[in-house]
Amino acid sequence: MSRRRSPLAWIAVALLMAVIVFVVTVRSLRHKSTPPEAIGPRVQRVRNLFTEIYGARTASGIIVFDAGVDPAGDALDRLLGGLSATRSDVKEVFLTHGHFDHVAFAPLCAHAKIRVGAGDVEFLAQRAPVYGTFGVKTLNALFPVPPVIATDPLQGRTEIGAGDDKVLAIPVPGHTPGSYVFVFAGIMFAGDSINIDGDKLTYAMPSFTVDKEENRRSVAALGEALKGVEVQTICTGHQGCTATGRAPAMLAALIERAKSGK
Repeated sequence: MSRRRSPLAWIAVALLMAVIVFVVTVRSLRHKSTPPEAIGPRVQRVRNLFTEIYGARTASGIIVFDAGVDPAGDALDRLLGGLSATRSDVKEVFLTHGHFDHVAFAPLCAHAKIRVGAGDVEFLAQRAPVYGTFGVKTLNALFPVPPVIATDPLQGRTEIGAGDDKVLAIPVPGHTPGSYVFVFAGIMFAGDSINIDGDKLTYAMPSFTVDKEENRRSVAALGEALKGVEVQTICTGHQGCTATGRAPAMLAALIERAKSGK
């Protein structure tokens, strides 16, 4: 006579099946994206599952800010469709940091330079362990991405030409060692180093940040780094962009809060 499984065994089997279904479901959703939305005259935004990706047209081709969570490139193609472009038109990929949900389709941009902070180069290439908290490492396991090789690592504050335009790259270590913000055409692409909370800006999410205090110091230093630079809109990695005209006051308030240690 066969022995019956105990209730605990059935519970364990049910939990295992639930985990398998969850993993399969979330991995299939990583290819989903919203229709392109105009952020500025030449800038488009697409939401790839839970991450924002941005693209802009320049005289020399397309530049992309962050590369989402979709390694198959469906979200990339949708973004490029809004810019009347193809993958071969992408000349620059600027990564705000090396976490899995911001880098997935970068290797598909075969004709592009890939720029990321030098501090994130090794784990982005998967030659070093992932920098991050338990939450980051768990999600990284759920959403594996291919190694990404940075062709042009970034160090310090620098300006990169893009046709007749330029991208200002400013280091903001803290969320990851190599975190950067980029300013193009009056728009700051902040990745996860700055977030939007209602009518105000906030720091990087603590549960996914390597060094919260360094992130605060980096934000405090933005006041000096942005002298003479116009920022009219701030676009984040997960909460979209600030309302028209609100960014200057919101950013100034966050910088003052950071300087005071709050």
